[in-house]
Amino acid sequence: MKKYEVFFQCSLLLFFLWSSILFASAQEGPVPKVFQNESAGQNLEKDYYFPAGSRFVTNIPTPSQFFNHQIGHSHTRYDQIVDYFKILEQRSGRIKIDTIGRTWEGRPLIVLKASSPDNIRNSEQIRQQHIETINKAKENRIVSNETQPALVFLGFSVHGNETSAAEASILTAYYLAAAEDPVVATSLAKGIFFIDPVRNPDGYDRYVNWVNANAAFPPNGSPLDREHNEVWPGGRTNHYWFDLNRDWINQVNPESKARVSYFQHWLPHFQGDFHEMGAASSFFFEPTKTDAQESPLVPKSTYQLNQKLATYYAKALDEIGSFYFTKEQFDNINPTYGSTYPDHVGSLGILFEQASPRGLFQKTSNGDLTYPFAIRNHFRIALASITASIDHRTTLLENQLRFFQSAFELAQKDPVKGYLVDLKYNNNTAAHFKELLARHQIRYLTNNRDRKVDGKDFEKGTSIIIPTAQANYRLVKVIFDETKTYVDSVFYDGSGNSIAYLYGFSYASLKQGVDNGESDQSSAINPHAIALTRSNYAYLVDWRQEGAAWLLSQLLQRGILVKSASSPFELSDQGRTIGFDYGSLLIPIQGQPISADELFDLLQKLNKRGNITIASASTGYSGKGIDLGSSGFKSLAPQNALLLTGNGISAYEAGEVWYTFERQLEQPILRLNLDQFSRVNLEEYQVLVLASGEYTGLSSAAIERIRAWVKNGGTLIAFGRTGQWLAGQKIASFQFLDGRSDSVVPKEEKPTKTKERFDYASAQGREGTKRIGGTYFNTEIDRTHPIGYGYTQKTKPVYRNHTLFVELGDQAYNNVAIYSKSPLLNGYASAENQKSITGTASIIVENSGNGRIVYFVDDPLFRGISFGNARSFFNAVLLGQVLQSGIRR
Repeated sequence: MKKYEVFFQCSLLLFFLWSSILFASAQEGPVPKVFQNESAGQNLEKDYYFPAGSRFVTNIPTPSQFFNHQIGHSHTRYDQIVDYFKILEQRSGRIKIDTIGRTWEGRPLIVLKASSPDNIRNSEQIRQQHIETINKAKENRIVSNETQPALVFLGFSVHGNETSAAEASILTAYYLAAAEDPVVATSLAKGIFFIDPVRNPDGYDRYVNWVNANAAFPPNGSPLDREHNEVWPGGRTNHYWFDLNRDWINQVNPESKARVSYFQHWLPHFQGDFHEMGAASSFFFEPTKTDAQESPLVPKSTYQLNQKLATYYAKALDEIGSFYFTKEQFDNINPTYGSTYPDHVGSLGILFEQASPRGLFQKTSNGDLTYPFAIRNHFRIALASITASIDHRTTLLENQLRFFQSAFELAQKDPVKGYLVDLKYNNNTAAHFKELLARHQIRYLTNNRDRKVDGKDFEKGTSIIIPTAQANYRLVKVIFDETKTYVDSVFYDGSGNSIAYLYGFSYASLKQGVDNGESDQSSAINPHAIALTRSNYAYLVDWRQEGAAWLLSQLLQRGILVKSASSPFELSDQGRTIGFDYGSLLIPIQGQPISADELFDLLQKLNKRGNITIASASTGYSGKGIDLGSSGFKSLAPQNALLLTGNGISAYEAGEVWYTFERQLEQPILRLNLDQFSRVNLEEYQVLVLASGEYTGLSSAAIERIRAWVKNGGTLIAFGRTGQWLAGQKIASFQFLDGRSDSVVPKEEKPTKTKERFDYASAQGREGTKRIGGTYFNTEIDRTHPIGYGYTQKTKPVYRNHTLFVELGDQAYNNVAIYSKSPLLNGYASAENQKSITGTASIIVENSGNGRIVYFVDDPLFRGISFGNARSFFNAVLLGQVLQSGIRR
């Protein structure tokens, strides 16, 4: 007898005892029948989930046999799913598992392939033939491959607390591995089905452990029950509290990097993206709203396929009596989702959203919503996706080939022939950008001559060219998106897509051919810094290098004496005249806690590890600007940082801060829950970071402690809505423009508005124009201000997803960044909002006693990819201490 069978049988008494208690309790309370009937011997797999008449081989354990609970009566942990999939691989010749990477917390990222035994054995050959066919299409040679299996990706639970999708993946995997059905056999012969059971294992297990530990017995349907209200930050996000369904383009997290690499390795024809939504909803599948909510870069034929496949989903849900909706709420504008990224790279992506019980069951306005019900809907949609993909296999294949063929036709019509990108001073960010391009299969070239385009200088060897004439033309246009006009004004998420703005690079469009470069993808992924030479006097670091902040943090953590330049200067090194900008670092030999030899060894290691150029100085006399002994060099002290976390605070932004400290600065940060604030000794910390949110959990005594700490020399860094809270508590004096929904101007001070009447049905569109859901704007930054040190351009793009309009501060020298004239760069913003934002503040510093408050109106660490804005955040953390409290006006 097999081990799992022994365990299963030994658990039967407990299993039926629980069922009996549950059934007895049900007589007294409204427990749904899907739980009550278990005591009568109901088998959910046979009687509820699987299509009527389904038969299965007996040598493969069913999910309930393996897990010792029926799917839907408990939440299955990720490690259990992995173990079960391994059993399927061992017992079935239809199954093969690929491990494609690991999460931040070390969990394996697996994908189960299901197909006929022949296809499984020959899967690599099938993949190579598939890629070869696509490559021919890229060369304008369409070659039909009638034997090509459909490649179907099914991705579940990218949001960790949307668990019914993961449970459905278990049923789908078992069904494909064990079903004795000629229709299934035909599907397996004509397709390879890739099941990605949990796309966010870290967040998934965080939620599953919560809900299992807090599950009511018997199930409690009240939305107020603890089971349905997980604690902050929740399981939606990954380890660093990132939303992985916003990371397909950005490629910040290991889960996304592994997934996109695997996607590009196979280039499937179809990808289903399985989610959950609010409990009061039903089920959503595409199509989305037509025209206005579709990406202009995606061929119409792709969206027409949505219409064809929708009939399969409608039929699947009609058969089991489930309600659904289409053409509402969700859009296809933003390409960074698991359902929209495929559309932009030649596949068909479709979104599925199931109402979530957030537990075993929840009472809703639509009646009782049970976990098994949600699982069954997702499972039946997965089967419908398989059937639809096989039925439309030829159409999917042809659509993909035409997609890549048409890319070159579009590029030929495009007046922009390429993008010239300046990577000088940005070795590490350049490496990330080039790796991103390579992972998305985007070709780039080395710029082999000095150029001046649109008034910008691009040096040979430190800039690259990304031609538009390539197979992934559409992704290139996404990265450098400059769209400003849209048919609609209501978006599910952001309308601006241009991540080039987030990198902070200077770039220009090329209107001529770009054939004078050579491929750069294999030889220069990571530009190297100049090797360090020994000095007996001092070492210097130009602050314009984006790795300089990391280097400074490492040195300060080791107690090394470092100074920052308040003015530019020039010095000679090895016969070269080198210019050093505002903020540049001086590391003297004298006065250090370690010897000159130890200092050199340390700097040499950091030079190599951080890929940052460190210059050697043999004299303190500068050819231009301040000398090394000038008081214009300010000594820097270590900056211990504290981040407040908990209810009311944006987990996304708090996670970005945490990630930035640990993964970019490599500096510890204390994450402190609001309810523990009274226990911390603030005097041990020099920096306090408040992500956007409400801090109502802080007592008046705590607020007074913060106020006194700032006046005593602390640096308080605030994001977004927190500026309003600071102003309301009189910690800061920020002013917000009247007339906005986020305004803090008292109601009695607001001018009387003219009363109007509008059609009720027009409310959504009319109110949508008032929002800024995710748009890029241009700001002008003061490069002479310590918060602006290191920037090489006078302008700095920011990403904005709110309507906070902040007046310039009274301390004129501390209005660090303001919105420029004609600020809109990419994305939707009404004419009124564009007018309102012009000339308002993006970064303000307010001195308070011996300390200062640095207010980032816009998130400087947006989704971990805002390298250009992160520089100002690093300045606030490390250089905020040099701000002169005496400068007021």
